Amino acid sequence: MRHLYNILGADGAILNTVVADDAFVTEHHAGRFELLGPAPDDPVVAVPRHVAVGSFFDRFGPAKWAILADPSPAVQALVKDCSVRGFIDLDRADLPAALALLVQAGHAVDVEKILGAPVQAGERP
Repeated sequence: MRHLYNILGADGAILNTVVADDAFVTEHHAGRFELLGPAPDDPVVAVPRHVAVGSFFDRFGPAKWAILADPSPAVQALVKDCSVRGFIDLDRADLPAALALLVQAGHAVDVEKILGAPVQAGERP
């Protein structure tokens, strides 16, 4: 029978969550797993949290225009980096640090709200 397991690192931190059977986790992750429960009947598919570039900037609300017009090198670097992309991945690991540059430049942006809001159908690339 297949179950959900957390795969643990040497320090006990969760490295991954997998669907597997007892034999697999025992053979490949001996002593470094924890049973979570039965596996779901249907596989869980993560939906990418991608938004169009324009939709990303729309998430800044009224601050959008000031950000786009800001001549400071750090802000312009962020704007240019976003502008050359086909979409913005809201789960990208370096995005919170990039948005922190906007806060440091004096822009009142709510990083949690920008990154945490659900992706709406009209925002998708």
